[in-house]
Amino acid sequence: MKIGVIGGTGFYSIEGGKIEIETDYGKVETIHFKKYGRDIFFISRHGKNHEFPAHRVRYHANIMAMKNIGVEAIIGVSTVGSMKKSIKPGSIFVPDDFIDFTGRQSTFFNDVTVHIDMTIPFCPVIRKLLVEKARKYVEVNEGIYVATNGPRLETKAEIRMFSKFGDVVGMTLVPEAILAREQGICYASLCVVSNYAAGMQERLSIDEIKRVYQKLKPYVDKIVDEAIRDIPDNRDCNCKNAAEEGRL
Repeated sequence: MKIGVIGGTGFYSIEGGKIEIETDYGKVETIHFKKYGRDIFFISRHGKNHEFPAHRVRYHANIMAMKNIGVEAIIGVSTVGSMKKSIKPGSIFVPDDFIDFTGRQSTFFNDVTVHIDMTIPFCPVIRKLLVEKARKYVEVNEGIYVATNGPRLETKAEIRMFSKFGDVVGMTLVPEAILAREQGICYASLCVVSNYAAGMQERLSIDEIKRVYQKLKPYVDKIVDEAIRDIPDNRDCNCKNAAEEGRL
């Protein structure tokens, strides 16, 4: 089985052999290694030097590279800001739904009508596994991820509005999760809560955000490692059939 990991801010280095994958959206560099009898492919979402801010991430290229190499399941790792006092910085958040405020191009299907069902937007098998693994090490919350375009952080007024719709705010879940579903790849997200959102603390310090995710990185590594080991080869989800079932 081939498994993909897409790492975000603070999680863009891993050891292995470099493989360059051709896609219709450009070449993508992946890091390949074997573990637990499985082929693992890692992509740094923002590039190895963080040269792609959230609004310029090559989402289509990254997901197509995973598809072209034969990946069946992806774990997306990222950082988010909490919009609820009960969801504390230094905890883990595993979204079960999202709201898209990005306005980004979020489909591969521009020349044919395909309505992807996003009623259950994440692979239920992998999402459940991430929650179970994370709870062994840290506090875990679940809920709604509000996706914004970035690269700037949100205003206090925006957070007051967004908090009526969701629990955390981030910039990279969309369109990554949608594109993975369109390609029939099981996808779930593991988020580090790195800070409270604007207006919930005096100011947002990038240094503080870095400090939090570096503290949690050893636990994230363990969670991802155990999930890679235990993702079942045969999953009772319907992720792989989404595009065909949505085609008119």
